[in-house]
Amino acid sequence: MCLSRAILLAVCAFFVFALPLSAHEDGVHVSDGLAALNAQDVEGAVAAFQGAFDEGNADGAFYLGRMLELGIGGGANLTAAVGLYRAASDLGSAAAMNRLGVLHIQGNGVLQDYTEGARLVCASAEKGDANGAFNCGTVLLQGLGVSKDEVKAYDWFGKAAEKGHVAAMNARAAELIEGKYVARDVAAGLALLERSAARGDAAGLFALGQMQAAGIAGDPDLIEAHKNLNLAAALGHSEAAAARAGIEAGMSAEEIALAQDRARAWQPVVDEQASVTEGQ
Repeated sequence: MCLSRAILLAVCAFFVFALPLSAHEDGVHVSDGLAALNAQDVEGAVAAFQGAFDEGNADGAFYLGRMLELGIGGGANLTAAVGLYRAASDLGSAAAMNRLGVLHIQGNGVLQDYTEGARLVCASAEKGDANGAFNCGTVLLQGLGVSKDEVKAYDWFGKAAEKGHVAAMNARAAELIEGKYVARDVAAGLALLERSAARGDAAGLFALGQMQAAGIAGDPDLIEAHKNLNLAAALGHSEAAAARAGIEAGMSAEEIALAQDRARAWQPVVDEQASVTEGQ
């Protein structure tokens, strides 16, 4: 089905590896460090994460490494960050395993090593990390460092989607709409796209707009489709503007104006379950 392939391309063509900056182990010091970061208290965050690490919470080292990699509070230092990721990974931090695995896959700050990268992101997935699950699905889908296995890949996408991972929601939606490896369920796929789109994900908005324009789940709704494609284009989706222009021929000036009004009024929602992802 063309629509589902389009969704997959939007999600997987560039294989964005995701990284959270949110709590993994809800230890007191880690939580304090995240609160300090939100308050832009860099010194307080460093002290809290160091305290967590000193007390045996491996995620403390992960967050210290993440701050170094991003240059929060000073100059970025990827070499030092990698050292902390290794230490945290050795002590069982799923977040650190995922990040170190991504760096190996990218060949950034460490040797490019697909086998080691796949091992690490899939180990993170096994420990329940949503980003690790998505990245493990990605390497399995593409055959990076592991034997290509689409069935297992989509299984991991499903697990990541259940934890609120946006890109995984889109991939799972494509699987459900196409009926690939699972029973076809267009309504469930649409629900995932609506959740992804509501959070402001450009790929989710684009795919949802396509579904609405084509009437995949019911009668075509060109006004909502235009709104969502308009939002996707504003968020940088490379195909959304052309898709939006393509449906305007079938819309009146009043319908286009209404769709634009809805786009102006739209606000993303906060998904409490979802993991925060960054383009890493």
